[in-house]
Amino acid sequence: MWVKPEEVLLTTALWVTERANPYFLLQRRKGYGGGGLTGLLVGTLDTVLDNKTPPYRILHKTQESEVSYSVSVANNKTDITRDWEWIEQNLMQTLGAFEDEDQATEFVRCKIESMIANKTENVVEDEETKSFKSATRKFMKLFNMPPEEKLVNHYSCSYWKGKVPRQGWMYLSVNHMCFYSFLLGKEAKVIVRWTDIMKLERGNNMILPESIRVSTRDCEYVFSMFMQIGETYRLMEQLANMAMRQLMLEGGFEEDKTILDRTKKKTPKKMSMIKRDLDARARSDAYRLAFSLPVEEKLDGDTDCVMLTPYNKQYVWGRLYISQNYVCFASRVRGLVTMIIPLRDVNTVEKSEPFPPGPVQSTAIVVTTKSKMNVMFSQLGQRDLIVEKISDCLSRQPGHTPPGRLVSMVSVTETGEEVQFQPALVSLFCRRGSDELTAKETIKEHLWDVYFTEYGRGMVMYRTHKTNELMLKGLPEKYRGEMWMLFSGALNEASLYQFKSLLNTNPGYYANLVAQSSGKYTMATEEIERDLHRSLPEHPAFQSDLGIGALRRVLTAYAWRNPTIGYCQAMNIVTSVLLLYTSEEEAFWLLVALCERMLPDYYNTRVVGALIDQGVFEELIKEYLPDLHVKLETLGLLSMISLAWFLTIFLSVMPFNCAVNILDCFFYDGAKVIFQVALTILETNREGLMQCKDDAEAMPILSVYLENVSNRDTTMPTLKHTSLMSSNITAKLPSVDVSDLIEESYRKFGTLSNQHIENLRLKFRLRVVQNIEDHTMKNILRSVSEVSVIKGRELEDLYMLFKEEYLTSCYWRTSQQPTDTPDKYDSSRPYYELYKVDFDQFKTMFLSLSPWARGQRAGTMALRAFRYIDTNDDNMVNFKEFVDLLGRMCKGDYTHRLRLLYELHQPPCLRDTDTDEDEVQSPTKSDATESACEATDFFDEEMSTPTTENLDDIELPSVPSYPELGEDEDLNLIDKLIATPPQDIPGEASQAGHGVPVTSPLQSHSVVSSLTDSDPPSPIERAVPAGASRQGMEGEVKSEESQPVPIAGSQQVSQSPMGVFHVRRNLIRERSGSKEEFRNIPRLSQTQFIQMWKTLYDMFRGDPKEQELYHGIATVGTLLLEIGEVGKKFYLQKEELASSLTDSMKTPDSDVSLADELSLAKGGEENNDDVADGRTDSIGKRLENIGIQSDGKIENLSGKDPESLVSDLMSIVSENSQKDVGPILGSQRTTSVSSTKVDADWSISFEQFLASMLTEPALVQFFESTVDLQEAVNRTRHRRLLMRQASAPFSPVQK
Repeated sequence: MWVKPEEVLLTTALWVTERANPYFLLQRRKGYGGGGLTGLLVGTLDTVLDNKTPPYRILHKTQESEVSYSVSVANNKTDITRDWEWIEQNLMQTLGAFEDEDQATEFVRCKIESMIANKTENVVEDEETKSFKSATRKFMKLFNMPPEEKLVNHYSCSYWKGKVPRQGWMYLSVNHMCFYSFLLGKEAKVIVRWTDIMKLERGNNMILPESIRVSTRDCEYVFSMFMQIGETYRLMEQLANMAMRQLMLEGGFEEDKTILDRTKKKTPKKMSMIKRDLDARARSDAYRLAFSLPVEEKLDGDTDCVMLTPYNKQYVWGRLYISQNYVCFASRVRGLVTMIIPLRDVNTVEKSEPFPPGPVQSTAIVVTTKSKMNVMFSQLGQRDLIVEKISDCLSRQPGHTPPGRLVSMVSVTETGEEVQFQPALVSLFCRRGSDELTAKETIKEHLWDVYFTEYGRGMVMYRTHKTNELMLKGLPEKYRGEMWMLFSGALNEASLYQFKSLLNTNPGYYANLVAQSSGKYTMATEEIERDLHRSLPEHPAFQSDLGIGALRRVLTAYAWRNPTIGYCQAMNIVTSVLLLYTSEEEAFWLLVALCERMLPDYYNTRVVGALIDQGVFEELIKEYLPDLHVKLETLGLLSMISLAWFLTIFLSVMPFNCAVNILDCFFYDGAKVIFQVALTILETNREGLMQCKDDAEAMPILSVYLENVSNRDTTMPTLKHTSLMSSNITAKLPSVDVSDLIEESYRKFGTLSNQHIENLRLKFRLRVVQNIEDHTMKNILRSVSEVSVIKGRELEDLYMLFKEEYLTSCYWRTSQQPTDTPDKYDSSRPYYELYKVDFDQFKTMFLSLSPWARGQRAGTMALRAFRYIDTNDDNMVNFKEFVDLLGRMCKGDYTHRLRLLYELHQPPCLRDTDTDEDEVQSPTKSDATESACEATDFFDEEMSTPTTENLDDIELPSVPSYPELGEDEDLNLIDKLIATPPQDIPGEASQAGHGVPVTSPLQSHSVVSSLTDSDPPSPIERAVPAGASRQGMEGEVKSEESQPVPIAGSQQVSQSPMGVFHVRRNLIRERSGSKEEFRNIPRLSQTQFIQMWKTLYDMFRGDPKEQELYHGIATVGTLLLEIGEVGKKFYLQKEELASSLTDSMKTPDSDVSLADELSLAKGGEENNDDVADGRTDSIGKRLENIGIQSDGKIENLSGKDPESLVSDLMSIVSENSQKDVGPILGSQRTTSVSSTKVDADWSISFEQFLASMLTEPALVQFFESTVDLQEAVNRTRHRRLLMRQASAPFSPVQK
């Protein structure tokens, strides 16, 4: 890249000159490709300081001048060489014409500056800075990451490797935490998936000040010496928490495309887009949590301002928050005043110019609501921008305003039946007149009426400390349902979906859900029906069809809306209480707010949220009640009480007319109320719990206390829980009023905030989710290990790899998982079907692990293997199917492996539409998915990184101690990475290299006779009986093989290497089972045989005994081709005999009898033997031409094409077979076979294939050897760490 010429005084400091001419120098920075101590020091400094100095430059320097000028810089040698060649071609001749060096220098400067000025490039404006782009390219090249992996930020820190800190850089991406250090020629690399992190904690002690500790299942990493540890830890915590949510939901990271418009005024440009996105998400989460807004709401901006409070005529300092649908205000003093203004309730927003003007009223705006309330905000820094923003959001609001309360309506089901929605059930079953209300209830209603008059009613209300005081005293039943909808934010969700319904001209969201779910049967509806009559059965409302029907509709509609959660026990108890005080539709929206926002993940199939809050509760007990925490931990009581209390919000453990007061505060103040009350209950019973010896003594103490909680202000009768009516608890304690309990919790633990609860949830989500994943893994391994030959640690490593590949496809969205969502959460499905991969992920793992995946046809083999195990044709395979395939390939017995190889070359694995091209397409419907991108990237010869940008434009410090590898070694990279050499048979290694003859093609003719010396085979079974044929074959092989091998006099034949082989072969035959086992295996056609032999040639490529294996398959191939030809003759003869028999039966007067036909057949066989003996010399010469000698030795076949070898073998047999068919069948039928045309009548059976393969010791040894998968699995899982530096930076090391 040409740069503006700048003076350089020291040309040799830290630089090495590689090329030079009278006017220019091409220099390389030390430490980039060179050795020596200076190079190591320079490379270390550049890495530690993250120096952006390009490693190559071109200087202009004349002989007499001491000053040089830089004219070009580059990050790699290719670019700098291109500029150097341009200089030599275009400038050198011109510069030679100058007599004065100053004129030459001036010419060069002007020329370079003019080239830079005239360079016209369409530069796309990008908010990311050049330094961050450089860091991104370095990250992708260092860790071999695909372009889908987005770097968030990088920080300087030290990694403690043992007792020595390694100074380097931590790279935080969406799915990985990485670290790289280069110190004095030594690298340190760390790659950790966020989904593998078990614990993330921040420490600060004398030894490791300001450190971060990251724990996984396998090891622990400690990082320290951060410049910005607060920002780093928050970002790491956010990314880990996001990964845990993705792990449960299996979704990928979706970048917010609108983030630039919403945050460009607030964030520095040096920050990456992903970092801005994550920061904006964190701010939006805090914004929604503070004001109970829908989960879709995103914060656009916030600013300091002053709000006028008309109820006391004062100005309150605070902060104004603006989003697409809301304008909110919160005072600086916590709890002083808060306001939420939905834009759907706003009429106008305008600037205000008060008179007389004052400093407080300057730059003010007034927001006017539809209820005629004016809210003024002043001292706004950017008033015009704020007014423009609010006006723009206001213009997008629908014109119709939904009512404040959701009234009952009618739904029409698919069957045409009308369903009347119910109002609050207390109005139907506990109706009371004004004269029946208690004095305290009447006072409560009066106080709230006064409050509405002074502070406003509805969503646009001034929420002050007065509101909190009224909530602590309890809501009057008259306003309870309205205030629940208001303070919980459920009214906002209902309004949002009502607007969507209006836009879609639908009658109502809830009504549609009821109509759609009516009459549908799912697992959720089955569980709902089972629990309907267990929901508050002591209340009269749920002893009638009205209450039960309303409860059924609400629970079923929510399960239909959110199949991820569906239905969970405890939802029925909470919903039944909601139905008492709200209408049916309002109860539905309260349930939505409760399950999806206020208590997230509480009610899913794994109750993850409740387990997380159990850990949070334990941490709070440790913080506020440390002595009691030790006791409860000893008793094991925490897990027993927390789930029962939290899942039902105390409704199942205390009288519901008391628990509703806790529910009042919960909807107003959020989840912190549950923890406050729980801590208060434990502290009140501290003395009794401390004296308990076991949980059997502790549980009654808490149960009796909770059952004795009362509500002196209630208008509902006190109903004892049915679970306690028959209990033996007789101890009577003083009654505790629920209002006093709530006030005590606010007084002692009121400092607890929802933000603190949320931070603790981030901490414990890692532990809970990983524990659930470990439990799932144990269940999957247990179910798979029962039917798999792979066991123990090897099976666990395979599962981790399978799961990682599945999650990678979800995170990087390389493929779309077609699994149906309702089926995914079906508890009746086997555990091993939880994770499924498509062909792309399967191919990645198959190429990395399978010992059969070698050569150019490895991709074809992967496709056929995928079709083999994809029995249901859904283009997905589960873990059990994958393990079963690998188990048969790597650890199955000889017969099962050969049967698998045989069946892989038959339909449906090998289809008629398949071509011989090595490039195969994914069987999935999506053509946009790149097949097995990771495996291709890792095993490709050039090892290029898959990215849209050229990563070779950046060169990094290299390790000079590693030798540069040659091109020949690079060709066998895949074989050296995943090949596991078969175990040797004792005594065979020494003979293998000395040309020990095995069954030669000439000797194989007797084997052909033995395999076919029986009755003519039928179309279904053309193999001979196992008894006589195998004995004959073994006798022939032994007699031929034993002669050229000298054996010591004392050594028995069975003890010699070949004798050991024969004994093993006999054992294999005995284990192979009876003939009936192979009866239904289809025969192999000539086309399928050719494809299988091509696969075998590729499979043996690079094996330590490659020559022996090639010799074996050449011999067996010749043998099988002859077997197929001879079998075809018998088959054709049998057809003729059958035809003759049929004709003789039809024509009794025929001159040819059945006896004559059989005699003709017998004579044909004798003639065939004579002809075969006469052709021996011809076959031997032809075999010698392709490398198979007559004495059984074989030449080097490794460089020959498999297709040509198979074609040559076919040609030898097919050309000679033409001479045999005629004598057998006379002139009745002839067959012409050529080497270029496939013989449709040729075929062999699996028994013939198995028996032929048993004649070669090398083949038996290869298919008997057990392959250890653990090393290959670990190498595949950590393949990004295999990229090591050589003289060419970051080129892969090949061993």
